[in-house]
Amino acid sequence: MAAYGYSFVTDKAFSAFARDLDQGAWKSVSIARYDVPNRVPTALLLEAPKPVIWKVRALWSIRALDEALGVASAAALAELDTEWDASQRALHLFLASAAESKDPAQRDAAVRLRGALLAGAGTEQTRYTYDAEVDYGWHQVAVAGKAPLAADVKKVGAGPYLKRVEEATDALAKGLGRSSGQKRAVARSKRIREAVVACTQAFNAIHDDIGWLIQHTPSGKHRELLEALHAPFLALLERNPQRAAASPAPEENTGEEDAAEAEAPESEAEASESETD
Repeated sequence: MAAYGYSFVTDKAFSAFARDLDQGAWKSVSIARYDVPNRVPTALLLEAPKPVIWKVRALWSIRALDEALGVASAAALAELDTEWDASQRALHLFLASAAESKDPAQRDAAVRLRGALLAGAGTEQTRYTYDAEVDYGWHQVAVAGKAPLAADVKKVGAGPYLKRVEEATDALAKGLGRSSGQKRAVARSKRIREAVVACTQAFNAIHDDIGWLIQHTPSGKHRELLEALHAPFLALLERNPQRAAASPAPEENTGEEDAAEAEAPESEAEASESETD
């Protein structure tokens, strides 16, 4: 596959390109029938026009990148963890209070919930790792929603507290980039790096395909359409020009240090993140 310079396009530039795909010649290319939420190609794509396939492939790669960019930084994760811990303390304190109720049925329900939902003395789970907190929070929500604990939750009125736990757990999972079936979160920098590579491959393929068709299409409305579809891709490359490797200074030691300086970061987000890793 020919490389046209998309490896020099930044993550933010790829992300912003979604706007270009909703303007100009691309605006008239409808992908409504093919744009499934889970980004799993369907048999319909085999019969789709070329511009539809190009637009679907570009947008899907951009969306995957946006999801990677949306994974929280260390500081943001700390804030999400603060809320998760607070939701656990709130549940612990509420159940502790309910366990002192005058109503024996409420007391018994609160004791059962404390034993099933809380760890240690009631807040030990707040000292778990982020991934373990996500697992624990989802476990709490799952068991509290089933018999026999569901009746106890209703008896003591713990629903709002468990709702807060669920929201805090979902937010933390999203911040970690956790998806279904993952044992633990993939590092944010790695997710972004892989998503940028996928965008580069997709854009190179689309660029190559459009360029080949332009070369083999006679002058007329069809070629003009192809050129209009190609124009935003060419503009993207112009906005992100290829960067030449730095030449070593004469009569100086130009070993691994110079090589490291000449190597460009694969994404803006990864470059900034490396300063805090």
